[in-house]
Amino acid sequence: MAEKLEGLKVLEDVRVVLIESKFSGSIGMVARVMKNLGFSDLRLVRPRAELNKEAYAFAAHAPELIDQAQIHDDLVPAIADCGLVVGTSRRFGPRRKNLISIDDLPAIVRPCLGRNKLAVIFGSEDAGINSRDAGHCQFLVSIRPGTGYESMSVSHAAAIVLWEINRLAGKPLARARELAGASEMENMFAELAEVLEAIDFIEPGDPRGMMPSFRALFNRAMLTPREVSMLRGVLSKTRKSIQGVPRELKSRRKGEGG
Repeated sequence: MAEKLEGLKVLEDVRVVLIESKFSGSIGMVARVMKNLGFSDLRLVRPRAELNKEAYAFAAHAPELIDQAQIHDDLVPAIADCGLVVGTSRRFGPRRKNLISIDDLPAIVRPCLGRNKLAVIFGSEDAGINSRDAGHCQFLVSIRPGTGYESMSVSHAAAIVLWEINRLAGKPLARARELAGASEMENMFAELAEVLEAIDFIEPGDPRGMMPSFRALFNRAMLTPREVSMLRGVLSKTRKSIQGVPRELKSRRKGEGG
């Protein structure tokens, strides 16, 4: 038991993020699940529900998690310090990249524990995670019980996902490597989009939806800070090399390359 409690310290680096929570009771139930399983960092993004008596009632013996919950207007600052960002989704589609089964989650999380901050994201009760917020996740976890009725409440999904992470506590950790934080990744993606637009690879505003595929590619790679720095160096050199090149010449070069 003492060994298990000692191992629970790694769970202090896990942020549980609820997006656009609709019900106060739902926030409270997630807080209770978190305390049951050893998690303490609750973050709310664009909450629609109030942190009222109902939230505290459903939180039971975890009122401090409600008291200390961070509230953000956007997802990015809520996960800025996290090297691994995992969302939950029951939806499939062309913009839902890097979907994994709940059974695959421990193998992804374990190498990151002990050296990185982690974020686990749950969408709203009525709409889940939208495509924009899903794009900030390196992986999307799908829970498929195979019953034909797979729409779970947020607290039920949280209990399943957080239990899988809790089970890793107290076990010998794999050799962890430091991952680039979400803010570093977002800066790289912004620079990548700028360069791709400058060379006419994507159109302004990305109407063909190419950037989600690039996001999925690099998110799946789980880049280190050094790797992100290298890629940004390449992008910076590329941007400088095309400055002053007439747009029609760049388009001609693109055509010749194809």
